[in-house]
Amino acid sequence: MIDIHCHILHQIDDGSTELTQSVKQLKLMESGGVSDVYLTSHYFRGHYQYSREEYDAKLKSLQEAATAEGLKLNLHAGFEVFVQPGIIDDIAQKNLCLGKSNYVLIESELNGLPVDFYQNVYPLLRAGYKPILAHAERYVSIMKRPSKARELSDRDIYIQCNAGAFLGHYGDKVKHTAWELLNNGWVHFIASDDHVRMEYGALFEAAKRVEERIDKTTRNLMFREYPARIGNGETIPYSYVIVKKPSKRRRKSVWRRLFG
Repeated sequence: MIDIHCHILHQIDDGSTELTQSVKQLKLMESGGVSDVYLTSHYFRGHYQYSREEYDAKLKSLQEAATAEGLKLNLHAGFEVFVQPGIIDDIAQKNLCLGKSNYVLIESELNGLPVDFYQNVYPLLRAGYKPILAHAERYVSIMKRPSKARELSDRDIYIQCNAGAFLGHYGDKVKHTAWELLNNGWVHFIASDDHVRMEYGALFEAAKRVEERIDKTTRNLMFREYPARIGNGETIPYSYVIVKKPSKRRRKSVWRRLFG
């Protein structure tokens, strides 16, 4: 499994507060089957803002501590970038991407994507970046109209959902939205968004439930295959599911999943 969204890097945002705490969480990740993790610290101009050198120094110290403990996890640089006017300059200057890829994890206002959201994302697309909207199921505007996630995907924005959302950790409305997005094929990644406030385990339980409720192929896509394509520099399809509406004579929907 590959976790593309977590706040396990210590003392840089609202996630882990200590190096030892981070190492403990990495142990739990590896024991559950995680092989790679992107340490996506918040980057929010005016709030969580730091030099790339400071981030790299903390990443190096965590890698050294993990190696000393015998861990074999692959730790990758990463950021969760708050979308603001001109944010492309910060992304370009500090290389705020996932690892060495051109994929960028982005976030916005949870109470509703602002009217200028796409206006600020479009320069990233033009520059060749591939934005991934973090925890899409938690935005009020998407909860009110889940098909908005499809519209974002149609405009070349990938969708990531939090594992805990599928388990009800953020409430029933968010849980319902997460499953609706996934059932319709509007999700490309499921990640932990772990802030080291409890034992790491939601990712594993969510993977199990996705396999039970949908199928093993979808589980593999969300938790390994699509995340692996980030590190391999490969393209990820925006659409992989066709949902056919039932005819008047049939009561159940017909689903067909297409995988490239």
